[in-house]
Amino acid sequence: MADPITLAVVAAVAGKVTEALDDGARAVLKKLRVALRERFGNDPDARRALEAARDDDGEDAILVEELATHIDSAQRDDEQIRSLVEELRPHFDASGGTVTNTITGNVEGVAIQARDVHGVNLNRPR
Repeated sequence: MADPITLAVVAAVAGKVTEALDDGARAVLKKLRVALRERFGNDPDARRALEAARDDDGEDAILVEELATHIDSAQRDDEQIRSLVEELRPHFDASGGTVTNTITGNVEGVAIQARDVHGVNLNRPR
């Protein structure tokens, strides 16, 4: 089984929500998708795994895991794919202390986005 960060990268390859990625990471993700399509062009099982995961927008954990297996294999043999996956990993790893908060849609009232909050009273006077 792939590690959680690899699974997150694979889910993004499959189309799972990527709005939180910055422009640079989205550009790398696009390059990875192209490289994978080219790499999997002659491998019907890998191509089917990519297409199935993309068809489900990366929402099905079983399809993502299957695609991860093919991407792991491709990384072993393909320096470009390995490099692109490694370049994306920090964007999906929350252990580095960075925080990405995203709000989509309309917000009515107060929206608070934070990571570590200590000693703050969020009660608003009326």
